[in-house]
Amino acid sequence: MIEIIKTLIDVLANGFPGIRGMREDKRRRQLGVELFLLCAQINQLMVTAEDIIQHLENYAASIGSDINDGREGGGPEYPRRVRHLVDRQRDDLLYVRLLIESQSAVVQIIEPEAYNRLVPLLGVKQGALDILFRMMYVGDLPLGPSQAEIDAWVTRIPPLREGQARGASQSLWAVDRLLQEAESRWRENVLPHDSWGRDVHAIVVQYLDERQPRRQLEEIRSSLSILRSTLVDNFTIADVLVEVGERRRGIRRL
Repeated sequence: MIEIIKTLIDVLANGFPGIRGMREDKRRRQLGVELFLLCAQINQLMVTAEDIIQHLENYAASIGSDINDGREGGGPEYPRRVRHLVDRQRDDLLYVRLLIESQSAVVQIIEPEAYNRLVPLLGVKQGALDILFRMMYVGDLPLGPSQAEIDAWVTRIPPLREGQARGASQSLWAVDRLLQEAESRWRENVLPHDSWGRDVHAIVVQYLDERQPRRQLEEIRSSLSILRSTLVDNFTIADVLVEVGERRRGIRRL
């Protein structure tokens, strides 16, 4: 799941080459507010992801009978702690998705290549996030998809041309079929919400060794830093405050 967070942030960090050419109007201010909210929410995603990885590292370090006796190994403690973090991460991801859904200023201005990388995650009928949400709603921790899977999905989508409507290509439906096939693979390696034993311990050790989530966190921080720089370089506090004020007035009128 850390790869999905990484891909989302990479796309957002590098997907706004035309911001400087935007007029100083409501659309620009709206984008500034949405990017500000995204930065704040992504920072929360990072905090929770780091807590999850720390728990998995502690669990992987447990050996022998500790794995099954509930003191320092699997038992009830590790899945209970991780389930709490999974619930938090699910809610944070849902909010991030809401901020970058199809009607937002973020998606409207993002460059076509960046948008294409979002399609497998957000989907047409469903995306990778929808599949992960189904697992997370019962408290399971999905370890998929890998970065290789995400990159492979993107190559199946014809490039979206400038001016072409988002989601216009019929071939995007092929991504849904690929995701349906992927779901069964992810469920095989999901970390269950109930007790963890030696089988789960082996999966965790392999995951940390092969996928290197701690290293990916460092890469995510670099991309998040770029996104923050985009916000600071292209928007002023006045941009954000004016739009927030207009939104509040609109809510009061309702």
